[in-house]
Amino acid sequence: MILAQLKADTRELHDHAEAALNLLDPALTRERYVDVLRGLHALYTPLCEDIGSWLARRAELDWPARHAVKADALRADLHDLGIRPSAPRVLAPLPDEAHAWGALYVLEGATLGGQLLRRHLASRLNLDGRGLAFFSSYGEQVGPRWKAFGAALAARCSTEDAAFQAGVLDGATRTFALFGTLTERAGVGA
Repeated sequence: MILAQLKADTRELHDHAEAALNLLDPALTRERYVDVLRGLHALYTPLCEDIGSWLARRAELDWPARHAVKADALRADLHDLGIRPSAPRVLAPLPDEAHAWGALYVLEGATLGGQLLRRHLASRLNLDGRGLAFFSSYGEQVGPRWKAFGAALAARCSTEDAAFQAGVLDGATRTFALFGTLTERAGVGA
C-alpha cells in the first residue's frame, strides 16, 4: 500500500527528475553521461551516509551491502571512464528515520530503473560494459532486492502513525527534488 501511495504522490517529481537527467535522450553524449555520473556521485555519497545513520541497524535492509555495492559501482564507473569524482554535495540532514526511508525509496527505485537505462546507455554510448556498473549494481538481484525493500518499508509503516508515513513521503519528495537539480549542479545541459 505504501509503495503505491508513494508512487502516485511522487509521480510528477519522478517525471521531473527523469527529464532533468534525460539519460534516454537519443542525442546523449559521453561527456554529458560523465557529468551525470559525477553529479550522482556527489549526491549519493552524502545522502547514503545520512540514510545509513538512520537505517544501518535495520537488518532487513542489509544497508552496508546495499550502500557498498552502489558506492563501489559509481566509483568504478568514474574510474573506468578516466574521471575524478566530484566533491560531495552539502545536503541538509535527514531529520528522522521516516525521511531516511523516503530517501531510500527513491534510491532503490532508481536502482530498479537502472536496468532499462543500462541497456540504452550501452547501446548509445558504446561502453561495452565499462562505465555501466552503477546502473546494474544489484545485477540479477535487483527485482528481489526491490521486493525486499518494499516489504520492509510496508512492515515499518504498518507499525507507525500517519505522521511517520507523511515523513516517508516528505523524504521521498525531497530526494526526488535533489535528483531534479542534479544536472544543474553538475553543469549538464538538458
